[in-house]
Amino acid sequence: MAAEVTGPSALRRGLSRARPGLFALLAVLALGAGAPGCAAQAPPTPPTVEAIKARGVLRVATLNSPTSYYLGTHGPEGLEYQLAAGFARSLGVRLQVEPLANRAALRNALASGQVDVVAAHLSWDPAWEDVGEPAKPFDEVTQHWVYRRGQRRPGSLTEVARGRVVVMEDSVEALFLASWAPRAGIALDWIEIPRDGGIDALDAVAEGTADVALVDAHEFAFARALHPEIGVAFAVPERRPVQWILPRGAAALRETVDAWFARERRSGRLAAASERALQASAQMRRLTAREFRQHVEQRLPALQPLFEQASVQTGVDWRLLAALAYQESQWNPRAESPNGARGIMMLMPETATTVGVSDTFDARQSILGGARYFLKVLAQIPARIREPDRTWFAIASYNMGYGHLEDARVITQMRGGDPDSWAEVRENLPLLADEAWFQRVKNGYARGWEAQYTVDRVRQFANVLEWRSTARHQSGTGSLLADLAGLEDEDLAQDEAEAPAGMASPASPMASGPPTVRDQEKIPAGDVSASPGTANAGSAAPGR
Repeated sequence: MAAEVTGPSALRRGLSRARPGLFALLAVLALGAGAPGCAAQAPPTPPTVEAIKARGVLRVATLNSPTSYYLGTHGPEGLEYQLAAGFARSLGVRLQVEPLANRAALRNALASGQVDVVAAHLSWDPAWEDVGEPAKPFDEVTQHWVYRRGQRRPGSLTEVARGRVVVMEDSVEALFLASWAPRAGIALDWIEIPRDGGIDALDAVAEGTADVALVDAHEFAFARALHPEIGVAFAVPERRPVQWILPRGAAALRETVDAWFARERRSGRLAAASERALQASAQMRRLTAREFRQHVEQRLPALQPLFEQASVQTGVDWRLLAALAYQESQWNPRAESPNGARGIMMLMPETATTVGVSDTFDARQSILGGARYFLKVLAQIPARIREPDRTWFAIASYNMGYGHLEDARVITQMRGGDPDSWAEVRENLPLLADEAWFQRVKNGYARGWEAQYTVDRVRQFANVLEWRSTARHQSGTGSLLADLAGLEDEDLAQDEAEAPAGMASPASPMASGPPTVRDQEKIPAGDVSASPGTANAGSAAPGR
C-alpha cells in the first residue's frame, strides 16, 4: 500500500537529576488545558484492528529524524517508517504518516485520537502513562557518551560526572538519565538544551560549551558526518529499549502489533530492516586513485561509446555523464542499493519507467535514461543561475531530491548568503542534518553532507576525464596511467564521516565551465524563489 504524509550559544540550566514524575505531570496538564469554562471532553474510543481495516488507513505519528522518518532521495526513509509500512501491509491498509515536531505533540496526537500508533524510536516513560500503553520492545539501542577529540577522553562515569554533561530537552536521553543514574548509584547533574535554542547536544560538545553528551548510537551514526571532531568515549552499560506506543485501552491493537513484531523477528525481516536502515549512515566506500585508474583502464573502454551515444542524443557531455555514473556505481552495470536503485546510473524502478528504461541492468538503457533524468533535474534549477553552478545544483538534486536542495538554498538565504551561488549553498548543505535547521524548512532531515560529497567527487572525476580526453586528442598517444598521473596514489576522498569538514571544493572540470548540456536555451527551467519560510518548490524528488 502506498504511504502518504500529512501534515557557541548560551545553554539553559535544566533539571539536575530530572524527576520523571514532573514529565508525567506536565503531560497531564498539557492534555487538560483547554478553553476557559469548557467541560472536559470524553476520551476518544481506542482504535481496534477492525476499525482500522474498515477505515482503510493506519495513522502513524512519528518524528522527522534519521532513525524514524525523513524524505530521502527515493522517497520516505527511516526504520520506523519502514516498519510502519510493513505493519500496514500486513493489515491490508494504506499508511498515513504524521511527522510531528516533538514528543509533546506525539502525546497530544495520541491523546486526541488523531493517530493509531506512535512510532518514533521511543522508550516508554511516565510521560505517556495517561495517554498510551507500550508495545513490547522490538529493539535495544546503545547509548554513547561522546566527547570532543583532542580533549581528555572520559573513561568512567566518575570522570563523566566531573564534566559539563548535556542532553536535549524532552528527549529519551534525558529521561534515560533520570531513571538510569540512580540505579547506577552515581550522582550526576546535566544540562538540558532547549530545542528552540539553535544548537543541539553535539553542537555544544563541538563548540566546547559542554564536555560530554549522551547520544543514541543509531542517531550518532548519522550525525557523526556533521561532527568528525566528536568521538565516542564509552557506551552506557544498559541498553535503551525501543518500542511503539499505542492508545490507552487499545489492548487488541497492542497484541496485534506485538504478534506482528514477533513474526518479523522470527523470519529475520526485522533484523534485515534494521540493517538496511543503518546502511544509510555507513561510510562511503573509499576510492583511491589507483582504483580509479584501474576502472578507467578496465571498465571505461566498453562503456565510453554508450556515454558518447547518450551525449549525442541528449546533449549532456559524456564526461559529466560518465563521472556521475562512476560516483553512483563505479561503472558497475549490475550495481544495486538497499533502497532498490539499480544499474550503472542507479535508477529507481519508478524513475526508470518515466525515462523509457525497461531494464535497469542494461547499460545502454541505464546511461541514456540517466542522461534524460539529469535533464529533467536540470530543468528544475532556476534559469537565472549561471553555469557551472547550475550543473552542480542539478547534481546535488540528482543525489538528494530537489525539495531538499531548495531547503538548503532557503537556509543559505536565512544565513545571509546567496541562494544562487553553489559555493555558498554547498557550505550549508550539512545543516540539513542538523535538527536546529532542518526543523525550520519544508522537507526536514536530509543527508546534505552526502550531496556535498557527491558533487565534489563528480567534479573531480569529470575533471580527470576531460583532461584525459583532451590530452589524448592532442598527443594521440600515452598510457592511461600517464593520463591520470595528476591524481595521487592516496585516497581520492576521505571517509564520509570526514567529508563535510574542511573539504576544499575541487577546481571546475573545464576552464570555460563544466562539461554539461549543449543548447541550454532549449531546456525549460523553473524559477523558484528561495526565501525564508517559503520553500514551496515541491517535495523531494521521487528518486533516481
